[in-house]
Amino acid sequence: MLYNVLQYLEKTEKRLSDKTAFTDGETGLTFRELGESARAIGSVLAEEISVRKPVIVLMEKTADCIAAFLGAVYAGCFYVPLDSKMPVDRMQLIIDTLQPAALIYDEKNEKTLDKLQLNCGQFRYDQLVKGKVQADRLEKIRNQAVDTDLLYVLFTSGSTGVPKGVSICHRSMLDFTESSCEPLYLDENTRFGNQVPFYFDMSTMEIYTTLKMGSSTYIIPRKCFLFPKLMIEYLEKYEINTAFWVPYAFLQLSNAQVLDAERLRALKYIYFCGEVMPCKHMNRYRRVLQDAVYCNLYGPTEITNVCSYYMVDREYRDDESLPIGIPFPNTRIFIVKDDNTEAKPGEVGEILIGGSCLSLGYYNNKEVSARSFVQNPLHDNFRDMVYRTGDLGTFNEKGELLFFGRKDYQIKHQGYRIELGEIETAVSSIEEIKNTCCLHDEDGDYIICCYIGDITNRDILLRLKEKVPSYMLPDKFMQKEVFPQTLTGKIDRKELRKEYEAHKNQEKTK
Repeated sequence: MLYNVLQYLEKTEKRLSDKTAFTDGETGLTFRELGESARAIGSVLAEEISVRKPVIVLMEKTADCIAAFLGAVYAGCFYVPLDSKMPVDRMQLIIDTLQPAALIYDEKNEKTLDKLQLNCGQFRYDQLVKGKVQADRLEKIRNQAVDTDLLYVLFTSGSTGVPKGVSICHRSMLDFTESSCEPLYLDENTRFGNQVPFYFDMSTMEIYTTLKMGSSTYIIPRKCFLFPKLMIEYLEKYEINTAFWVPYAFLQLSNAQVLDAERLRALKYIYFCGEVMPCKHMNRYRRVLQDAVYCNLYGPTEITNVCSYYMVDREYRDDESLPIGIPFPNTRIFIVKDDNTEAKPGEVGEILIGGSCLSLGYYNNKEVSARSFVQNPLHDNFRDMVYRTGDLGTFNEKGELLFFGRKDYQIKHQGYRIELGEIETAVSSIEEIKNTCCLHDEDGDYIICCYIGDITNRDILLRLKEKVPSYMLPDKFMQKEVFPQTLTGKIDRKELRKEYEAHKNQEKTK
């Protein structure tokens, strides 16, 4: 019976002990080395702290960081990744919420500790990993474990600006990994090219697929995402065959016009998630990498990773939107209208999700948890918890889930209810546009189109008149060289709005 993710590691360690598990291409860990390091870390931690406690891991994104995560799990605890690139105030808020029992850090992050108020044991990785493995102690801890024990907590940005700690247990991760590997063609031969930080939920697919299937994950250096030619060289050198990235990372290669079928022969699986993938850019990939599999995935952090997928099986115009597909096995997705009745196919409503994939709630935040994790509104016959995503969607005639954006991206403009995402899709389809994001200025009821591209505002309007109704045309434009990004590579809409407000205030003072 599977009830702990370490069972994945231990089975694969016996089968593929000398195969590389996690690496940046130059340094890394085999499955045997990963297991030995994790057990050494777990043994030391188990002497110092009790089980089911939070362990913060503040380390560079390396194979050693994965060993630290699993070391916390061997100690019967759960891990919480932090990154020194995070604002110090945010890190402190997370620490205050968690009240951690221990913190694991590496040499590069040692100075960061001086900026934080900590009241827990602090362990440097290179010393911790030298600890003596205490097999009996680790076995005793495992015998007390259950599958609803927490595995990790990942902090997302709350609407109030206060981070929310999404709590994921072993059962949820096991459920996701078991249900996703076959539909997504993930196996022992998979060579992931990791893009996202380890504190972003997309990375857990790479981590736990690697542990289960005996795959390999290549941790791509950050500089490769800044210089597209370096990225092509890296993908080619290490024969990366699976890229599970946020769309922005794919757009950088597309906009740089560096895609090369000969150099990217190994790249067979192109999976995107986190934001809407513009069909214009996907079509560029499809024209160059014609034999690759393309998949659009959807899912909030609160359901472990992703909950639905769409294997692109037909042609799409540049101004169309991709479905987000069908649920993974053992996942229920349904749509409810504002009156909490189930929407019929074609009717738009809020996307609700149920199943073992659900988070156990937000750590140390019962009030917010109660608003998002609720009893299934379609009945009250027994306890049936679902997650209210805040996303809008519907099912089409093919039974595919369509995404219509966030409820809070839906605006009322000139008496019409409008999805900003629909305008973004239309703008993205314009050839000269490299990226776009739309905002709503409620004070003046203006739609603002922010864009990157060598094109005039007038030409954008002329092209849009052929694609959207007049009431959806932007009122203002803001041309940018680059968009602000979150640490996970998404467009930072909050920061972009601040830039717009600053620009608006400057205009007022002229």
